[in-house]
Amino acid sequence: MRLCSCCFNDQEIRQFIITNSNKKGKCEYCSADSDLLDIEELSDFCSSLFSIYKETPTGIPLVELVQKDWNLFSHEHVKLAPLIRDILASINSPFSCTSTISHIEEIEENVEFWNTLKHELKSKRRFLTDIEQITDYGWDTLFNVFSNFDSSVNLFRARIHYNEEQEKPFFSAVMGCPKTAYSEGRANPRGIPYLYLCKDIETTFYETRASYLDYISVGLFRVIKPSILKVVDFTKYLSPFNNATEIVEFAKGKILRDIISKDLSKPLHRFDSELEYVPTQFICEFIRYFCKVDGIQFFSSLRKGGVNVVLFNEDKVSCETVELHQIAEIGINSQIIPY
Repeated sequence: MRLCSCCFNDQEIRQFIITNSNKKGKCEYCSADSDLLDIEELSDFCSSLFSIYKETPTGIPLVELVQKDWNLFSHEHVKLAPLIRDILASINSPFSCTSTISHIEEIEENVEFWNTLKHELKSKRRFLTDIEQITDYGWDTLFNVFSNFDSSVNLFRARIHYNEEQEKPFFSAVMGCPKTAYSEGRANPRGIPYLYLCKDIETTFYETRASYLDYISVGLFRVIKPSILKVVDFTKYLSPFNNATEIVEFAKGKILRDIISKDLSKPLHRFDSELEYVPTQFICEFIRYFCKVDGIQFFSSLRKGGVNVVLFNEDKVSCETVELHQIAEIGINSQIIPY
């Protein structure tokens, strides 16, 4: 059986197939006319990948969980179930496409520890958490996925004008974070200010919960030369194909970062307690001091594709310009929730 690079989203696998292709023709899984590769050529990688799963009656359907974890396969035209069925056959896997699976104990334990830690921080103990237990799980290395920002990177911060008569942009000097944080956020505890930024202007409107006809000052921030900012990047995709020899450790880090990233981007609902912020505040402080970085980067949950950046210290960036915007249109979509 042969597949082609169009079957996959993962760029490393796509390039491997193109480089090692031994035939051209129509792919039987996605019908593309492309370079084809024998499915067995991916058997070492696939054996490693499926080794992080176990079959369990209460698990998630195999195709669903594998795609959720890795987004390896292209959805557009691929016959996903037959492709995974043939991959499983090529590695003599005990799984089938109808198997329900979960992660092996080592990965489940790591994820469950985050849930345990969240409960402990919110309701048991906050200031004397067992850091040694956290480092025993290897969390001081599982966040080692970084991006660097220099002065060429544009970052934005918005402030809503609550005084209706103030129709001029704020001064640059007041666009940074408050000198003392009177309120807490998803990343910062009360009294410890962090600078919340976005990678594009539109995301700042969503993150500030701007309303129709609001006036908003948007500041453009850049890193001050010659500084380079190093952030833990929850948005960066790393291919499991390049990490197959250490797939368990790789999967532990990737799946843990995915779960924490969702908690970081999750907005606080109207009736939620601010205790919901405590676990992510803790993990940001852990990252700040154990990873020795300037901040974090993660996806916005309020705007698809939007990216948030939180800097632990604003001294390495400056607000260069401020523009005044007015919200001209608001769109709201809904869905029926079954009960």
